[in-house]
Amino acid sequence: MTRPVKVVLAVVVLGALGFGGFRAFEFFDHRGVVKDAERACGTLDTPSGAAALPSGLTLPGNQKLLRVDTQGKTTLVVASVEGHRAGVVAARDAVVTQLATQGYARKGTDQEPGYEAEAQLGGKGDASVRVRPLCTGRLEVRYTLRG
Repeated sequence: MTRPVKVVLAVVVLGALGFGGFRAFEFFDHRGVVKDAERACGTLDTPSGAAALPSGLTLPGNQKLLRVDTQGKTTLVVASVEGHRAGVVAARDAVVTQLATQGYARKGTDQEPGYEAEAQLGGKGDASVRVRPLCTGRLEVRYTLRG
């Protein structure tokens, strides 16, 4: 075999391995989300400690605050809302609409319907929102506030 043929063959093999690995990751990641949506809530939907919202953020009345973590200038707020896998995109859109009333502006969105939906926000501050199944009948809403 000549050198160019070996190089082309190596590129094809590496590409196939990379694609196969990615597909396997996606398969098992999605199976995990499906399992989460079907498990009993138990303590998953229970607030931890005395979580307090950062100033300037108000959760919609239908959301339950579960915890708040801070690391440096980044604050992670985790809440839950009633919902099912099929409603992650609608739940994300409702959160983005509510945050617009607080001065945030949607910069972009990404979704995998039935698995998770995300939004990047600007305006009042740099933030993002991710909605994904938490347990039976509940969705996790994760706010990441930077700065």
